[in-house]
Amino acid sequence: MREIIMEANITLLYGSETGTAQDTAELIWRDAKRYGLKSSVSAMDEYNIKNLISEELVVFVVSTTGQGEVPANMKQFWRCLLRKSLPVNTLNHLKYAVLGLGDSSYQKFNFAAKKLNKRLGQLGGQELLPIGLADDQHDLGIDAVTTTWTQELWTKISNLYGIELINVQADGNEIVERFNVDVITTNDTRIFNNGRDLHSDIYESELHVNDELRMGTVIENFRTTSVDHFQDVRLIKISAENIQYEPGDVLYIRPKNSAVQVQRFFMILNSNNVNVHPNMVIRVTEKEINVPQVLKRDLTLKEIVEQYWDLSFKPRRSTMMTLARTSDDDLEKEKLFEFTTTEGQEELFGYVNRPRRNILEVLNDFPHTTSKLNVRLLFEIMSPIKPRAFSIASSMKATQSEVHVLVAVVKYKTKLLEPRLGLCSNWLASLTPGERVIFWIQKGTFKFDYSKPMILIGPGTGVAPFRSLLLDKAVTNKNLNDCILFFGCRNEKRDYHCKEDFEFLMQNRNLRLFCAFSRDQADKIYVQHVIERNDQLCWEFMKNNANIYVAGNSKNMPDSVREEFVNIIGKFSNLSKEYAESYVQQMEKEGRYQIETWS
Repeated sequence: MREIIMEANITLLYGSETGTAQDTAELIWRDAKRYGLKSSVSAMDEYNIKNLISEELVVFVVSTTGQGEVPANMKQFWRCLLRKSLPVNTLNHLKYAVLGLGDSSYQKFNFAAKKLNKRLGQLGGQELLPIGLADDQHDLGIDAVTTTWTQELWTKISNLYGIELINVQADGNEIVERFNVDVITTNDTRIFNNGRDLHSDIYESELHVNDELRMGTVIENFRTTSVDHFQDVRLIKISAENIQYEPGDVLYIRPKNSAVQVQRFFMILNSNNVNVHPNMVIRVTEKEINVPQVLKRDLTLKEIVEQYWDLSFKPRRSTMMTLARTSDDDLEKEKLFEFTTTEGQEELFGYVNRPRRNILEVLNDFPHTTSKLNVRLLFEIMSPIKPRAFSIASSMKATQSEVHVLVAVVKYKTKLLEPRLGLCSNWLASLTPGERVIFWIQKGTFKFDYSKPMILIGPGTGVAPFRSLLLDKAVTNKNLNDCILFFGCRNEKRDYHCKEDFEFLMQNRNLRLFCAFSRDQADKIYVQHVIERNDQLCWEFMKNNANIYVAGNSKNMPDSVREEFVNIIGKFSNLSKEYAESYVQQMEKEGRYQIETWS
């Protein structure tokens, strides 16, 4: 490395809703450390924003939540940055780079990152390189953009500081560790009593330091689909004290791994002579990065494996790099390094993404590398369980001290022998009355206006927020004739979720209910077709200033529904399709046409 002309000091700030942006920021931070550069990483809201005016170089990694919203741990930072009193030259000395993590199936793709990038420029900041817009919908996931963007970032930094950065892959086998990890005792006998685990949820320790967290008790776990239907969907009811929410809000839950997966974890490691077992007590302390709150007390390895590490996660390029640096087997090391190269990304996709291979299966496939692991290295290889979000399907006015979610249990086949199981949905489906869950509630993207007529389109589990809305309105408004609900599913008798609720509201509260049962006749009928059949009614609602709300899978339905409303406007206004399109666009800008989708 050439002599450094001026010291590079890189600050990495992330806005992360589920942890992906944090993971990515920490990967860039690791590279900086390997290059011998001074660097720090933290969440935006944990950073003292007053220091921003004296920073020389800041890299932002930002995810987008909902319909263009900034993540929860970025909101305070963002509010400060938006202050109108800030001079336009506030950040004249700052060079910055923004990497956005998004999903192109959402209309406001990477909107939070785009807003941040624009605002930093408005305040005088100098863009080091163009904004990176990673897309989770890409075959290679976010790595398709983050990899090349990060390479360009290091090239720019190398030129800026006059530094020759040594190739990371050629830089030995050093692994940059985030935490100090110690084994306090090898056998904690406290955790077993007649075979039962006496430890509570490890996240209970956060209840007294995080006012948003709540402990709830499952009171009902009801299957809404028939037993002969291909998909298991559950309406899960949870009782909890001191909860507050409104229709459109979202429930976040952090699940646990199944007992089968936990057993498999220990079996794979032990069969490869890794000296770990469930009763080991682990202490994690700060080394380079702040320790997560949940790890700030001694835990058994079983608790960490069951409740903290995601045993179902699909290893990313960075995981393969860490494993490659760990390995001393020539063949395995070569293959693992190949997965980290630009040329090897298609092969990595075929090995991990296409069959949805999880970390346990990868460890099993590379036994010589796995044999070199220990608890310390596992903390660098394993990924924490990320919270899952579900639209709330209940109303506090109708069922006080309860919150309901409608959950589709994820199970599907790939070329691998064992079916793929969604971690959170299968865990939720396994819960029985009396079991406890820790959750928190956040504002959703829907902003319902009770003063206006509503057209609601919610096929499948997309109907959940509309169940919440309609039950809520029905408590105070005995007449729901200002609401139209379009629901869609495959079969009336097999997957008509919450049928009793909606038909009661139709018969007793005058809800206008229209259903599309796509497989109950020879020709498939979807919600957009039923909307077309009722175009006159929809037009009457729209003339009365109705708002339109759409929720469900992002694949085809939202675009098809939107196209149908464009057709309705064109048909009944006798104006051009261009006018109809601009009309819908104006509705979207005004919040009169809202969409909440997921992939």
